[in-house]
Amino acid sequence: MLNKILEHKITLAIAAAACVIAVGGAAYFLLSPQKRALTNATAQVMTIRQEVSADGKVDSDQHVSLSFPKDGRITAVNVNVGDHVYAGEALASMDSGQLSASLAGARADVASAEANLASHQKGATPQTRDVYLQNNATAKLALSTAVNDAYLKVQDALLNKIGILFQNNTSSNPTLTIQAESYQTGLDIDAARGDMTTRMLNWNSIIQDDPVSDQALSESSNDIGAAKSLLDALSHEVNRLNPGNSGANQSDITADVTAVNGAASEVNAAQTEFNSALQAYRTAIDQLNVIQASSTPEAVQVAQAALSKAQASVASIQSQIADTALIAPFDGTVASVNPRVGDNFSANTPAIDVISPGAYKIDVMVPENEITVVAVGDPASITFSGSGNSLTATGTVASVDLSETMTDGVGAYKATVRMNSSDPRIRTGMGANVTIAGPSKDNAVAIPASAVITKADGTYALVLDDSGSYVEQKVQTGISNGQWIEILSGIQAGETVAAFGDTGQ
Repeated sequence: MLNKILEHKITLAIAAAACVIAVGGAAYFLLSPQKRALTNATAQVMTIRQEVSADGKVDSDQHVSLSFPKDGRITAVNVNVGDHVYAGEALASMDSGQLSASLAGARADVASAEANLASHQKGATPQTRDVYLQNNATAKLALSTAVNDAYLKVQDALLNKIGILFQNNTSSNPTLTIQAESYQTGLDIDAARGDMTTRMLNWNSIIQDDPVSDQALSESSNDIGAAKSLLDALSHEVNRLNPGNSGANQSDITADVTAVNGAASEVNAAQTEFNSALQAYRTAIDQLNVIQASSTPEAVQVAQAALSKAQASVASIQSQIADTALIAPFDGTVASVNPRVGDNFSANTPAIDVISPGAYKIDVMVPENEITVVAVGDPASITFSGSGNSLTATGTVASVDLSETMTDGVGAYKATVRMNSSDPRIRTGMGANVTIAGPSKDNAVAIPASAVITKADGTYALVLDDSGSYVEQKVQTGISNGQWIEILSGIQAGETVAAFGDTGQ
């Protein structure tokens, strides 16, 4: 609920020519939509403190409503309303007998699985290791053969299969001899064929040293892929040809198609052989690594999976057992208790509320025209609805929102006030009025806020001169408490000014 806005300045339109207004001058008052009561007021030296008042409700700094995630029969309720509890304390519980029995069985399964895994991890015999060493050597030799064979197949496809489609086929600047779909397409194919010439030279150089090195395997995979991309582009071009769009006869077109298909088949075979040999080699390495450290990889993997499954079952049952108990998440006071021993209590129904003891807070909404007065650390005085002035408290502004909240079309900012002390009479949900003490100024020269006249070119006051007439005097104002406003310049202490109030007539 927004507090009333402390805005007491009176804006009066005063004619530009009116520099001096006689005491009681009726013309001045006729400028206001209602009659204004004029009184004399003396500029005084005082302490001015800005204050903001707003309403809110008492809430706990921490407040949690606990509920069971599953239906069940209540077997214990350990607390009553008003009890102090500690973090981790069991507040209530449901029947978990069947789950406890299941947990015992699951733990036995874990013990069995651990023993089974240990038996497989004693290590392999020398004869078994020799078998895997031989498998690794065989796979490495097969991969070396596949790499060299892939190089030869790609080389044959480029030189002997699709050579009829290019002029200067083996140079760095070959030229496609068929009619391409577009000029740019022809240039792209020429560039790809030239790139393959460079790739093949580099590929051959690398595999001469070690055909199964990481560099050689990477180069082989990349170059086979590049050859496939070139042949895919050529296949698209030759398969769109006909005597009408190419200027070639059908027999030449058929020969071109046959050449590209043959090259593609050869490169595909090279890729299949290479990929298969590479996978077999990697598998052999993995198996050898496992067998050198333990038993057969298959047996160890099965045993490890069985143990993981048994451990997961234990964790799942433990989690279900934990869900049958309500545990205090922090030190606090029990605010409500709903279940009773023997009840069949429904899931997700509020069971026990816990609040932090004495650590009360009040959230208030401060209008946007007052929020600049409020700052973290400001003191606050608090009264409580329905108690008159018999119940009071003090607090401190703990936080102020940076973004506004729209309430009834009015922008406001939430400020949280934490109470400085506890009182057993204070309860959560009680209505409270909070007065926040903002900035103050000692020894300030001040006049009534109603004496300040706001105009387009600044602020003014009507000052009584020696002749008994009011003279319009420009002033600079400071802070205000709603009734009095600080004068920074333009008026001295002791001077008399005109203050105004509504007559209601």
